[in-house]
Amino acid sequence: MRPLLVAFSLLTSSAAMAQAASSQEQLPPPPASEPREAVQPPATEPQQPPANAYSVPEGSPSIDERLSADEHRVESLEEQNTETKNDLSALKKLRFSGYIQSRYQYQEPLDDTGTGGFSRFTVRRGRLKATYTGDLAQFMLQIDAVPAGVTLRDAEATLFIPGTKQQLSLTMGQMKWPFGYEGPQSSSDREFPERSRVVRNMLPSERDRGAKVNGRYKFLRVSAGVFDGAGTDSGTTQDNDKEKDIIGRVGFDLKWIAGGVSGWYGQDLGKLPTDTFRRAYDRSRLGADLQAYFDVVPLGGTSLKGEFIAGRTYGAANNATHLDVPAHGWYLLLVQNIGLNDAVAVRYDTFDPHNGQANTANGDMPGADNAVDTLGVVVQHHFGENLKVSATYELPMTQVVAQASDPKDNLFTLQMQARF
Repeated sequence: MRPLLVAFSLLTSSAAMAQAASSQEQLPPPPASEPREAVQPPATEPQQPPANAYSVPEGSPSIDERLSADEHRVESLEEQNTETKNDLSALKKLRFSGYIQSRYQYQEPLDDTGTGGFSRFTVRRGRLKATYTGDLAQFMLQIDAVPAGVTLRDAEATLFIPGTKQQLSLTMGQMKWPFGYEGPQSSSDREFPERSRVVRNMLPSERDRGAKVNGRYKFLRVSAGVFDGAGTDSGTTQDNDKEKDIIGRVGFDLKWIAGGVSGWYGQDLGKLPTDTFRRAYDRSRLGADLQAYFDVVPLGGTSLKGEFIAGRTYGAANNATHLDVPAHGWYLLLVQNIGLNDAVAVRYDTFDPHNGQANTANGDMPGADNAVDTLGVVVQHHFGENLKVSATYELPMTQVVAQASDPKDNLFTLQMQARF
């Protein structure tokens, strides 16, 4: 840029000087006349130069001075250009995203008297996430703004191990447990409004505070960490004991098929009715998941996903609602795309909240620990890339004995999701 400006200045000055010289050369010579006697010319005023004659005003800067000034202006422009490039480079590393899930839900009355059930509008999720990714570090912060208040969902500080091309990283903060497939999956990408019953019980809040290592090598995927274990739905911002849980998953990704196995081992301090004092009970999980993707149906792509989880000590707050209780469950999900904007999905999931325990009855109602199977169907349509509308109908089927009957708790959910 600087050499071009200097050359342009020299050309401009040379052209002006050449124009002045040419103007003087083109002036016509005086006409020839007969010789006359020498006559003393009268005193006259000095003749003014032609209007188009080039002249340099007195006190004007020289060519060197003008070139020096141009060089300074070029340097200033280059500095401004460098600052602009740095600002744009920083903005490219910062990414904002988010989504809102607004719903209408209707659940039929639980019995013939009309009690129970509901009809309501709600905002299920209102997420806003900021992510800054550099060469060696990543910042990620996500909040959830809903009618109940604003809560912290994720706060991650990540170090990309130097020399690994971001294939190996260490993360500390509040994050999702690295267990299974549906638990870490984003709620904005899931076909059904909520996770399956087994995942909601075994991974009640999906998130916890701790540290984990993520690694990728070709088709292999490894993620493992140390966590408080109680989860973010424990009602406290600090761990309730000194015990730590080890959680991890080893998986693979071959594009058309992916899967993995997950493990969890830790302890939870609690007190059963037979205990005099609090004691440590095992909190463990074992899981396996598989996802297969096909493109053989003329209508569009097809995917089949399944997951199995078994463990002990689970529930909502502190994972201690069912202290030292073994449970297991699984789900199978079939998704069929129809063109580019529509899809239909069917999911069947089952959860046994107490392995080996016989189903019971409480009058005409099934026992609280009876197994529950759920059949769900969802139809969704994409209005472009940023808006998705889905209609879901779920039929929970509680296993019953004796005179007990299955509660009428079928659920319809109409959801509109907008994201950016």
